[in-house]
Amino acid sequence: MRMGNEYAVERTMGRTESGKCQSKTHKTYRGTLTLWIAAFIMIAGLSIALGSNLVSAHDKSEQPEQKFYKSIEIKEGDTLWGIAKEYRGDDFDSIYDYIDEVMSINGLTSDQIHAGQYLTVAYYDTQAR
Repeated sequence: MRMGNEYAVERTMGRTESGKCQSKTHKTYRGTLTLWIAAFIMIAGLSIALGSNLVSAHDKSEQPEQKFYKSIEIKEGDTLWGIAKEYRGDDFDSIYDYIDEVMSINGLTSDQIHAGQYLTVAYYDTQAR
């Protein structure tokens, strides 16, 4: 005659005393999951660490140009065209655009300027002149 406890013992053989499952499939799944989580954390950490050191499009020693303004005194023979040639640089599309800006800044309605007059001119550079 068989006792009913024999089957109960066989069914619980795959568990530890604490009742946790110790099957080979469960251990493999848990190990694989742990590896994936560890790999994800390492990749995320490396991405953050290396991403902050990416090379920028600008040389670090090269400072970006900024717009500055300067007051100049008009001398005999000066023209807006000559002033534009001296201060315009490559940041304005055309010399005409630069002259229009100088006229606008100074409230000029014509291109007539006179010796002794002061004008504010705009220019782009890495530092003020």
